[in-house]
Amino acid sequence: MDIQWYPGHMAKAKREILDHLQQVDMVVELADARAPVSTRNPDLQAINAKPVLIALTKEDLADPSVTEQWLAFWRTEAVSAVVLDLQQSKGVGHLIQAMQTLAPKKRRLPRALIVGIPNVGKSTLINRLAGRSSAKTGAKPGVTRGRQWIKAKNIQLLDTPGVLWPKFDDQEAARRLALIAAIRDDIFDWEETALWLVNYLEKHYPDILPQRYQTVTKGLQWLDEIGRRRGCLRSGGVVDTELAAKALLQDFRTGKLGRISLERPPLTSTTA
Repeated sequence: MDIQWYPGHMAKAKREILDHLQQVDMVVELADARAPVSTRNPDLQAINAKPVLIALTKEDLADPSVTEQWLAFWRTEAVSAVVLDLQQSKGVGHLIQAMQTLAPKKRRLPRALIVGIPNVGKSTLINRLAGRSSAKTGAKPGVTRGRQWIKAKNIQLLDTPGVLWPKFDDQEAARRLALIAAIRDDIFDWEETALWLVNYLEKHYPDILPQRYQTVTKGLQWLDEIGRRRGCLRSGGVVDTELAAKALLQDFRTGKLGRISLERPPLTSTTA
């Protein structure tokens, strides 16, 4: 089943983001460190009209060695990037320094546009920078609506709603977005997505599932095994594989499977 989701408010938000470019000196584009390509909106390429700084959020959930590969790759491409763990406020100082470097010297109070897909941490970042709850946050996509100017650390920030793109031509990228909760849980197939994750882990992190669930199996059998161990059973002791899939995805999202990256830079390995 293909994954597609594009609420009407996102089309309006995209237009507003492009309009706001004239009012700012730079763009801070947030991306999830676990999937730095899939979580960048291709429809926002026009933001390159201004200096762009990539901020990789949720660094604490990503494979640190792969994150370093991404930073090395972007250095070769002359792309500015920083890494953030917003739960611990790590990397925020580096982000501020990078923003000040990009700011025009003549500007007393530089302005930055904060963009990114849903649930990537835009509002949390703004709250960290401002030192107060200036922007609404939430665990579900689509919490931020409308324009918000916020003064923080000698920089003015313009918060924007999370924006996806109208059609997911790359269903591999769509699976990654589903896994990290960038799209609503009710519009994708839990079992298909869980099996995608199982296959990925078996290829790139073969020890993770056996270590987490204290058993060894293969492919489709993982959902049965996880279901039995988690008590995801229907009457007669039959495993509810959808509940098992949800348990697996929850373990991934909360970091209980360990630090996992879902894609790698092209100079070090092919994405999968």
